[in-house]
Parts: sequence; structure tokens; C-alpha cells
Amino acid sequence: MAYFIVLAREIEGLDTGMDGKRLASHIEALDEAAHASGIRPLSEFFSADPEEGADFLAGEGVDPGEIELAPLQQFSAQEGLEAVRALLLLPVTQAEDVAPDLRECERILEVAAQHGVGWHFEIDF
Repeated sequence: MAYFIVLAREIEGLDTGMDGKRLASHIEALDEAAHASGIRPLSEFFSADPEEGADFLAGEGVDPGEIELAPLQQFSAQEGLEAVRALLLLPVTQAEDVAPDLRECERILEVAAQHGVGWHFEIDF
């Protein structure tokens, strides 16, 4: 499983590729540290296209009509950037070895913020 950033629109020349596996593996520890420090937890930036969610559920043998899927949300890149930068200052970042993934998020969100482009996290299984 891996977290990755999806931008509301493409930014020419920006590679949005990232590993995201460490982030996914340690999201609970990061969210706990965020809550304790007054930082917005990264898991709150997750969203998914309801059509893709319905396709995933159908592939898992679940009738997508039985579950109401939330609409896709886009978040401010500046908000995400602030959360990522604050997390990079916490000891949990080093203890869980997630700094490389957070630095990739910082790189992507910094450019997105400069261009006023929204974003959200998705999860790759």
C-alpha cells in the first residue's frame, strides 16, 4: 500500500511520482503525532473519485450501490504543505523513517501551492 498525491490539474514539468509506502505504513503514528502537536493529520487529506471507488468495490465483490461514496475533495496545497513541513520537525518523522516520503510531498505541494492547484491523497493497493 502507498499514499500518493493527485493534483486537481497537471502542472507542466512537475513530476508527481513518489514512493509513499513509508507514509502508508506509518500513517497512524504520523496522525497521532499530528493530533498531539495540533497539526492537521495527513489522513484527512485523503479523497477518492466516487466512480473509481465504485469500480474498486465491484472488483472486491461488494455492490457499490449499498455504500454511499463521498464526493471527491480537493484540498489547498498550502494547507498540505504546512502539515507536511510541521511533521518534518517532529521526532516521529525520524523514528519511523518517513522523512523521504514527506520530502517528496513537500516538493510536489510547494509547486502546487505556487500554481494555486488543489490536491488530495489517494492510496494505491
